[in-house]
Amino acid sequence: MVTIPKEVQSMMSEQKFIVVGSIDLNGMCNLSPRTTFYFSEDVIYWLDFFKHKSHYNFKNVPWVSVAVFDKEDLKGYQMKGKVSFVTNEKEKSRITDVICRSATGKTSAKIFERMAHAEQPELIMFRPHAVYSLNPAEDSGTAIMIDRDSETVSLLGVK
Repeated sequence: MVTIPKEVQSMMSEQKFIVVGSIDLNGMCNLSPRTTFYFSEDVIYWLDFFKHKSHYNFKNVPWVSVAVFDKEDLKGYQMKGKVSFVTNEKEKSRITDVICRSATGKTSAKIFERMAHAEQPELIMFRPHAVYSLNPAEDSGTAIMIDRDSETVSLLGVK
């Protein structure tokens, strides 16, 4: 398990957005900005309202990259890891409500009642397996933190 470094957590809190990179079965990449998310020390959650390209990519190829950056200071971080869909209804409801309250100040019930025609969003959970710096002055090819499990090591080519 990789803990998200405090400086990455701080940047996510300050910048209030992340960019998620996924890939489809043909190898075509997709980027998707996310502004409604919640994180703990080892997980990032976000709501998937639209269920388009990223949604299908997550289902077929769960390995993704998540980036956060500060364009003013030209600093940033990239995390590589896996996503999954939260299916436990109690946990899904709790975290969805946390995300909605932090983004709008309203409960998820209040928000979703106005979206009666739309499907309820999926809750995506991302667990980082490696963290890299995107800072121009640093070696962004070397992981700051990495999970040394055999799957991560083989996929990321770690020695």
